[in-house]
Amino acid sequence: MQVSVIIPVINEAEAIAGCLAQFRGQRNVEVIVVDGGSRDGTQERTRATGIARLVTSPRPGRSVQMNRGARSASGEVLLFLHADTLLPDGAMRMIRESLEDPCVAGGSFRLGLSEDTWMFRTIAFLSTMRSRYLGVIYGDQGIYVRRAVFDRVAGFPEVALFEDSEFCASVRELGRFVLLDGSVRTSTRRWRRWGVVPTIFWMWMLRILYLCSVSDKRLCRLYREVR
Repeated sequence: MQVSVIIPVINEAEAIAGCLAQFRGQRNVEVIVVDGGSRDGTQERTRATGIARLVTSPRPGRSVQMNRGARSASGEVLLFLHADTLLPDGAMRMIRESLEDPCVAGGSFRLGLSEDTWMFRTIAFLSTMRSRYLGVIYGDQGIYVRRAVFDRVAGFPEVALFEDSEFCASVRELGRFVLLDGSVRTSTRRWRRWGVVPTIFWMWMLRILYLCSVSDKRLCRLYREVR
């Protein structure tokens, strides 16, 4: 079962080589980096690794870039990963084993963070509870899906925010969406740049406003991407 890893990037020169290194030597794994217009050397560093195929997106935006990568992928399974996220050991085995159950449409990993402090351990724990009991999944957890299911839901909705959770909700309509035991290791750069309390406040506020039908374009003006 081939897994295609799709990594959307914009100006991720500092992170991309480390992210790609985790796939060196892995069998039956295709890695695709989808660039949305980087100007910091991301494309050059991607090519230099010799690990991934570089694809350019017609316009920036995670959902647009991930859909573009999926169209270029040949795997039976698609794994969508952020450039600042490292997978747990045995991640591909866990994915493949979960999909031995034909009722499983896709899944994600638990969130883990790059700093091992009580504060970030608490955040990771609460994220796991959110995913398990509220069913809210974000892209920094690593999301995977059967290719056939991805095609049936027509890929990610091309919205500016929350494309990941909307996509997972659509996948759930076609089968089980599982939360694997392994935890990814995602950078704490956003938490450090924004501050922990403001990050929690703003992410939940944006989520609530989105559920209240505030347009994604309006919400995007409030969301500050960190790289």
